[in-house]
Amino acid sequence: MTRKISISGTVEKWVWSNPHSWLYIRTTKPGGAQEIWGFEAGSAGMLARSGWNSGDMKTGDKVTVTASPSRNGRTVGLISEVKLASGKVLGAGFGAPPPGVAPGN
Repeated sequence: MTRKISISGTVEKWVWSNPHSWLYIRTTKPGGAQEIWGFEAGSAGMLARSGWNSGDMKTGDKVTVTASPSRNGRTVGLISEVKLASGKVLGAGFGAPPPGVAPGN
């Protein structure tokens, strides 16, 4: 999962669920052909702890997804981050939780 790609497109479907959430986007290939990409994310709880919420994306929103693509050439991948049209960047939701506030603060 060291290789990364960035793909811009339009949200087709955003599935906020457990054990994994999924983002499907429609993108246009060089030459004009369209394709749908599916990107796996963490669970709803993991994403919420990373600052996401279920309403962050809706059908028709423009996004740019950075992900580790499938090794078999299919149009799927594992999300590293999603950049929304507003400029907000959402991390993957995998790995360690964000650092907490120091005791006494």
